[in-house]
Amino acid sequence: MESDVAVAQRLVQGLEEQLDTETLDDRLTHGLSYLSGKMTSHARTLRLEHGDRLVRLDLKNLTVVADTDEGITELLRIGSGKNHVGYHVATHLALHQYFVTNSRPVPRFLMLDQPTQPYYPSDMAKQRGRLEDITLDEDRVTVTRLFELMHQVVRDLSPNFQMIVSDHADLPHDWYQDSIRYNWRNGDKLIPTTWLDDNPTP
Repeated sequence: MESDVAVAQRLVQGLEEQLDTETLDDRLTHGLSYLSGKMTSHARTLRLEHGDRLVRLDLKNLTVVADTDEGITELLRIGSGKNHVGYHVATHLALHQYFVTNSRPVPRFLMLDQPTQPYYPSDMAKQRGRLEDITLDEDRVTVTRLFELMHQVVRDLSPNFQMIVSDHADLPHDWYQDSIRYNWRNGDKLIPTTWLDDNPTP
């Protein structure tokens, strides 16, 4: 039978290997490189501003950056709300692809609330959520691209990843309609009104 000392020595050796700075640096470099590849690919798919450049996480400033000819461009200086939403979605998807692919102990779901909000011109259009309510053809294509990307990543990572998106968008495509679990329109709501009737506030 192995002595307690030998067991303890093996445990210490294992912990030292895990804490080896060279190994940690290599894993961090690999992880950031993986994320950058996925983020850049997603940014290109969504045709985001500077998406044709290398996109990456800047750990020092905890932000997304694009490496452009003029230098490093931080997310804060990249265009409109549409670009900001696109880069956030691209980054979240890339992170979850990394977590699942590398069996990282992170919850395997992502919830997004109204990622298409910058594309709908009015509250009435948001209520209907139809593609034809978006005024620019380019924006209609971008909204479809956004949902296609999310749908593809979920399919690629299935059954190890789930995405919940609450949005006014109602795309006509079969793959989109087949993905809808609840349609909160025409009086149906996330929080049923009966809950409020049964539990009035004090």
